[in-house]
Amino acid sequence: MAEQAAESIGALLEEMGARFELVIEAVTGFGGRIDILRDEIFGQFAEVGSQIRFLSDQIAENRRGVVAARDDLGAEIVRIGESLGRARVEFRDAISTLQGAIADELARTPEEISSGTKVIRKDIDSAADGSTRKLTAELSKTHKAIEKLAQKFERFDDRITVATRDQDQRIRKLERRRAT
Repeated sequence: MAEQAAESIGALLEEMGARFELVIEAVTGFGGRIDILRDEIFGQFAEVGSQIRFLSDQIAENRRGVVAARDDLGAEIVRIGESLGRARVEFRDAISTLQGAIADELARTPEEISSGTKVIRKDIDSAADGSTRKLTAELSKTHKAIEKLAQKFERFDDRITVATRDQDQRIRKLERRRAT
């Protein structure tokens, strides 16, 4: 959108320059003052054009930064999903293993049930604690990464907002000058 605006302003400036040349040809009898004025106006048109190109380049660069931040955020979300999936599978496997151990223990003699139950309960508790610690660590890492990416995204958004406001302000100045 900004590039279209820059192109339309550029085309408008070129058209104004062409018309200005026609006026200059018509009033060449006014002497060197008009030549000086013409050179000054052409210089100002060239300066405005270069400023518009510069702003367009800055906006494009900021947009590339936002796209990169979004890509980073997307990759981080995928990594989080994969980590959570792995943790769920590990937890499910640990529970299955423990259930199998319980079944094996129950198949043994009834005298061993109480001692086997204690061992199995300890195994379940340690497996659950280990899985909980892994999940907590992964969630903590993920939270920190998401906070960093959110901060980056906010900075890029702020830069784009400032650049857009600056460009709008310059365009309004040019329009006011043109109106006068």
